[in-house]
Amino acid sequence: MWLYLIIFFIPVLAYADGDAVNRNKTFLAYYLGALALFVGLSDMFGGYDRYIYADVFDSIANGITYGLRYDTIAALTYFEPGYSSLSLLIALFSANRYIYILTITLIMYFCFYKAFSKNMTNYPLAIIIFLGMAFFFSFTYLRQVLAFSVAWVGVNYLIEGKKWKFFIIALIVASLHKSGVVFAGLYFMPTKKWEPSKVIAILAVCAIVGFSGITSSLYDAYASISTMSMNGYNADSGARIAYFLEVAFFVCIILSNYKKIDPSRHNLIFLNMSWAFCAILLLFIRSSEGGRIAWYFTLGIIYTITLICTTARNRKKIKNSLGIVMITVMLLLYVRVYVAWQNGYYLYPYKTFLTNGHRNPDPLWSHFEYDHRYDNDKFYRPAFRFPK
Repeated sequence: MWLYLIIFFIPVLAYADGDAVNRNKTFLAYYLGALALFVGLSDMFGGYDRYIYADVFDSIANGITYGLRYDTIAALTYFEPGYSSLSLLIALFSANRYIYILTITLIMYFCFYKAFSKNMTNYPLAIIIFLGMAFFFSFTYLRQVLAFSVAWVGVNYLIEGKKWKFFIIALIVASLHKSGVVFAGLYFMPTKKWEPSKVIAILAVCAIVGFSGITSSLYDAYASISTMSMNGYNADSGARIAYFLEVAFFVCIILSNYKKIDPSRHNLIFLNMSWAFCAILLLFIRSSEGGRIAWYFTLGIIYTITLICTTARNRKKIKNSLGIVMITVMLLLYVRVYVAWQNGYYLYPYKTFLTNGHRNPDPLWSHFEYDHRYDNDKFYRPAFRFPK
């Protein structure tokens, strides 16, 4: 676990040593770049999902290798058209599943960089919140994380009032993962600062609906026909009480500092994303997977909390109180997911695909490795090639 703790405490040290407004793009680029390589070079980490994505990609690459017409490659219909098209594009240049995973991961983290560099006032603190709330998901939920990373880049088109560009991004997001249709709803949220009483009332209604199980049943019915079963290897922690605790925590932090949020269009759109994040978690409080829909709005939480810490009148007080609270809570979330996933050896021992063989122990490899030729030579399928 020490390896992952080092990853977490690097931005903590940068936050403690920096100014309240810390927009060091060199640090942001190098850190997120290193994180992308750490995740992208790892050897089938995170859960079953990587295997099914890789298996489908291999089928697409086989179709390219054997000269099949695109409309006859059955695997291209396995996922949403945007994601399938991206897989096809990668397959034109490489038939290797590891290069495919690395490419997807690099795209994700480039989008994270663009979203953070353009919006966040304190990069280290924003990264700390990202690590606690989203980092581990980038190992395995390739399709959905790619979708919300693109969505995060698209938020700025809404801020700038570029409606058609925003909806083009929203369409791309939905083509990567069907759940991304919720992102378009951000356009229809009133750009205003809601009264705290109205926020609490709306979230209370969401909680009642969520506890009733109606939304969870609808999502589970949808998921059963549109996504793949994890076959008992769902990397999600499934601790749904955590949804309620997360919402309560963020609502308390935001509302107790509500006056510090200037009602500019930029701030209000991210505030809307924060409320959408909380509402969705409550609506799907009885679903272990429905809460993933909230990921499209996590950037709102990251921005708003970072803004509150940055615009506080007494910087030292914030760094010694709220800043410490946020670091502590994010560390707890970070460790909670790590421990839950590590029960299946999803994250450690760490190994890259630059060496042959497989990790030991690795029960996922035992159950789901579909091509054992990768054990002897990670690059037995061409890593790079020129399209015909």
